Amino acid sequence: MREPLKDRTRLEHIVESIDNIFSFTNSKSADDLSVDKMLFYAVVKNIEIIGEAAYHLSQAFRNTHPETKWEDIMRMRNVLVHDYYQIKDKEVWGVIKNDLQPLHDQIARYIAETDWSEWEKNGQVIAESASHKTLVQTARRMKGDGMNAKQISRYTGLSTEEIEQI
Repeated sequence: MREPLKDRTRLEHIVESIDNIFSFTNSKSADDLSVDKMLFYAVVKNIEIIGEAAYHLSQAFRNTHPETKWEDIMRMRNVLVHDYYQIKDKEVWGVIKNDLQPLHDQIARYIAETDWSEWEKNGQVIAESASHKTLVQTARRMKGDGMNAKQISRYTGLSTEEIEQI
């Protein structure tokens, strides 16, 4: 399960990578990107980081912010990593010129507007409820295998009353 407590850091990685790309391409042209391999791969690597950071955001955070095209961002990362031989410098330049500033603005807004202490508390609840659900599923299987509530409680930490109700 993704750790919701890391969402803010992942968002900061996205902003930092976009800032890197803008810094690298400041006063550069599409032709510069085509001929300068180091510039090209520096930009590509930072776009990969953006996609990886988006992938590692919790599903809850991505669902809370559907206006961002998370799937497209993650798909772009996969293309850059797995289909590296098909990368076209003009498409990368189009991403720089058309997509990164709006994404930067969205992410900066999310960072500024999110009550992180509240989000992290909710993240704890999500993590704890997922863990509890897994323990209940395990207890159900153990019960089906003939173990008694006391034995199951010893292994799972669930109360015997809760196990008996399963």
